[in-house]
Amino acid sequence: MKLINKKGMVFERISIIDIMIILVVIAIGYYAVTFLSTKDVNTVSKQTVHYTFETEDVNENFAKQLQLEGNLFNSSKNYYVGKLIQYEILPYEMVVPDLQNGVFTKQIVEGRFIVRMTIEANTDQDAYNIRINQEKIKVGAMFPIKGKGFASYGYIIDIKEVGK
Repeated sequence: MKLINKKGMVFERISIIDIMIILVVIAIGYYAVTFLSTKDVNTVSKQTVHYTFETEDVNENFAKQLQLEGNLFNSSKNYYVGKLIQYEILPYEMVVPDLQNGVFTKQIVEGRFIVRMTIEANTDQDAYNIRINQEKIKVGAMFPIKGKGFASYGYIIDIKEVGK
């Protein structure tokens, strides 16, 4: 009795192609068990943060509506994003060309302001994200914000963890 006959059968019962298919299925099964079942253990921690949100080119009425200790929300998704604990109103400056001198200069625009809000929020943090409820916050992220009597778009410019 030969190991492989002329028809490609091993021990005259099973073909070489069937053996190769079985080996491929075993290899795929091994890959699935070892690589796909190991999950990145991502621990979530609770942390209080203060983040600075900046909105620019707003009018004086916007600044009058700000209330300390007021709740703030993402205005498009209505997620709670924190409590306003401090704000700063700065003049809005625009860069304009000075054609006579060949330079660019900053000029204050009357009636327009930049508002920097410091917001306190309890977050869930993991290795990749900082979340307030379902809202991910990152420095440089733009999102819409609203409170009682105002709404605007702006950017997160700073995030600081607060030890409590």
